[in-house]
Amino acid sequence: MGLRLIIFIMNWIWRLSWINLLWLLFSIPMFTVIPSTFAMYSVVIKLVKGEDEADILPTFIQDFKKYFKKSFPLGFALFMIGAFLYADMMILKEQAGSILLILRYALLIITVLFIPIACYSIPVFIEYEVSWFKALPLAFILAMKKPINVLLVCCGILGCLSLLFFFTGIGVLFFGSLCALFTTKGALSVLHKEY
Repeated sequence: MGLRLIIFIMNWIWRLSWINLLWLLFSIPMFTVIPSTFAMYSVVIKLVKGEDEADILPTFIQDFKKYFKKSFPLGFALFMIGAFLYADMMILKEQAGSILLILRYALLIITVLFIPIACYSIPVFIEYEVSWFKALPLAFILAMKKPINVLLVCCGILGCLSLLFFFTGIGVLFFGSLCALFTTKGALSVLHKEY
C-alpha cells in the first residue's frame, strides 16, 4: 500500500512538472500563452478524468493546435476583464471620498464575483465545447453551485503563489500545472460528481 502511494505521488509529480515545462516552452513567444494555457488545461482535464494512457507531449501538441484559434476570444476576455478590474482597483486605492469609497467596494464585489469565472471558464469551455460568451456565465453558475469549492480552489492557487514566491525554483516548475489541477478539480467536481 505504501509503495503504491509513493509511485502514485511520484507519477503525478512527474506529469505536472512535464506539463508545466511544456506550457512554459510553448508560451515563449508571448502571443502563444493563451493557446498554450488551454492545451495545458486540456491535458490536465484528461489526466484528472483518468485518460492518462496517452503520452503527454503528443497530446499537448495536438491540443495546442486544436485550441490555437479557438482559445483567443475567451483568453482575451479574461485578460481584459482582469486587467480592467486591477487597473481600477489601483486607481481607486489612492482616491478619497465617500462616492469613491462606494465605487471601491462595488469594484471589490465585482472582482470577488469574477474570480470563480476566471477559475472555471477554461475547464467549462473545454469540457462543454461552448463559445467563450457562453462559457463565462456558465462558469459563474457552476461556481455558485458549490461556493466552498471555489474557496478551496482559491486557497490552492494562493498556495501555488506562495510556492512561487518562497520556493521559486519549485514554484516555476509546478505553478501553471498545479493551478490548472486545482481549478480543473474544482470545476469537474461540479460538472461531474464522480471526479
